[in-house]
Amino acid sequence: MNYRYNFNDEKKTNGKKIVFVVIFSIFLVMFVAFFFKDHSNKVVQSIATVISKPIVFLYDMVNGGVSQVKTSLTDSQELIAENEALKEENELLKLEALEKQKLLDENQSLKNMLGIQKEYQHFQIKLANIIYREHDNWSQTFTINLGEKDGVKLKQAVVHEEGLVGYISAVSNDTSVVTTILDPTSSVSVNLSTVNEPAVLKGDLELKSQNKLKLTYIPLDIEVAISDILYTSGLGSMYPSSIPVGKILEISSDKNDVNRYAIVEPNVDIRKISEVGVIIE
Repeated sequence: MNYRYNFNDEKKTNGKKIVFVVIFSIFLVMFVAFFFKDHSNKVVQSIATVISKPIVFLYDMVNGGVSQVKTSLTDSQELIAENEALKEENELLKLEALEKQKLLDENQSLKNMLGIQKEYQHFQIKLANIIYREHDNWSQTFTINLGEKDGVKLKQAVVHEEGLVGYISAVSNDTSVVTTILDPTSSVSVNLSTVNEPAVLKGDLELKSQNKLKLTYIPLDIEVAISDILYTSGLGSMYPSSIPVGKILEISSDKNDVNRYAIVEPNVDIRKISEVGVIIE
C-alpha cells in the first residue's frame, strides 16, 4: 500500500491555526487593554486606551442600541397605556353625554305634558307618549302608550299644547292608534276665526309630507285671508269646539269660485311631537 503525505494540506491547516492565534491574540490584547484603560499609571492608561478603542466603540454601539430598543419598548408601552386610558375616558364622556341628553329629554317631555294639561284643564285629559309611528306613503298614524284600561275609547280627540292632533282610531288594552289630521282619510269641521261659518279641513295625500292640509267647502259668502286661524267647530261628536287647528297659508281662487280651497298649516308639527293628550270627556 502506498501512503501519500500532502504537504499542501498541512500548510493550509497551519495557516488557519496561525490566523486564529493572531486574531485571538489581538482580541485578547484589546480586552486586557480595555480593563487597564483606567489604570493609575498614565503610560499604561494611554496605551490601554488606544488599544481598547475598537472594544470601547463596539461596547458603546451595542449598549446604545440596547438602550434605544429599551427606550422604544418603554415608549411604545406608555403610548399603548395612554391610548387605552383615552379610550376609557372617551367612553365615559359618551355615557355622561347620553345621560345628560336623557335627562334633558325627560325634562322637556314633562314640560310638554304640563303644557298640554294646562291648556286643556277644562277637559278630563289623559297624557300619553308616542311609542311608534307608522311609516308608509298613505296613512299618517302613530301609537300611544294608553289603552282601554286607561279609559281610552274610539273617536276620542287627541291634542297637543298648540292644538288638534287627531282622533283615536283603534284601541287595545294597553295601547291605542291615533289617526292624525294629516291622514288622507281625516276630515275636521272648522270655523274661521273671523266668522262663525264651518268649512271642512281634510288630509291630503300630496300635502301630508309637507305637513299641510286642504280647506274645502268654503262658503261663497265669506271672506278668507292669509293667516286666518281655524278652530274646531264642535259639529259632530268627535272634536270639542274651539280647539285651534291651523292657519291659512294660500288661497286657490277668488271668492265666487265654488271650488275654491285653501292650503293650511297645522298648529302642531305632528311629525316632531312625542307627547299628546287624549280628551276622555
